Amino acid sequence: MSRARAALAVCVLALLGICGLSGCAAADVRTVEGLVVDVVSTSPADVQSFTLRTPGGEVLRFSIGQLDLANGGFPPAHLREHQTLAEPIRVTYQQEGGRRVAVRLEDGG
Repeated sequence: MSRARAALAVCVLALLGICGLSGCAAADVRTVEGLVVDVVSTSPADVQSFTLRTPGGEVLRFSIGQLDLANGGFPPAHLREHQTLAEPIRVTYQQEGGRRVAVRLEDGG
């Protein structure tokens, strides 16, 4: 094997290792349903996080990421209405650095 090929192979292996450590692989996307029990915001339109209680009683906190609003997805400002009316929602989220980051909010069940 020539020096150039050996160097290229080392670079490729290093790049693959970096991607594996930094999450270049497909994100672990999960979905959960429940009732909104708390919304943290600085204004009605600026929601930073919310808390959901699942039917099994688990309490989960979510931060807001880049939300998918297509085909029934709704903006975070709509969370307060669901909280007030005790209407369930479905949250699609990703784990990022130990946090649950919501990427889609929809009407639940």
